Amino acid sequence: MTWKDSLAIGVPALDKQHRELCDQVDKLFDACSHGKGADEVKRILDFLASYTVRHFADEEAFQQKIKYPKYLQHKAKHTDFLNQVTKLKKEATENGVNIAMVIKINQTISTWLVEHIKATDSDLKNYI
Repeated sequence: MTWKDSLAIGVPALDKQHRELCDQVDKLFDACSHGKGADEVKRILDFLASYTVRHFADEEAFQQKIKYPKYLQHKAKHTDFLNQVTKLKKEATENGVNIAMVIKINQTISTWLVEHIKATDSDLKNYI
């Protein structure tokens, strides 16, 4: 998931974090497509889980600071994503990482991240 400047929302710290998330998703795709093994996939999933917690906290604090009117809806989407990542991590740990799991991880994370930045964060950008 290559970062594009069109994804920027105009808040340098948040844009930098979005760029890092895109980079990590790329690493996940690379690990999955080159058969780097379950440990690497799990390591990147762990990173994404912890990094998104920090990023979401920063983004939500910014939204509260500027009194963003859709803060609660935005926060709910963050919570939903964290729940999805937690489920993926649990499933990968319990069932192992196989091709079906790799596809599921890639689709879930990339789809959510692209849609979130392009739609939900774009709305935040318009408010700013």
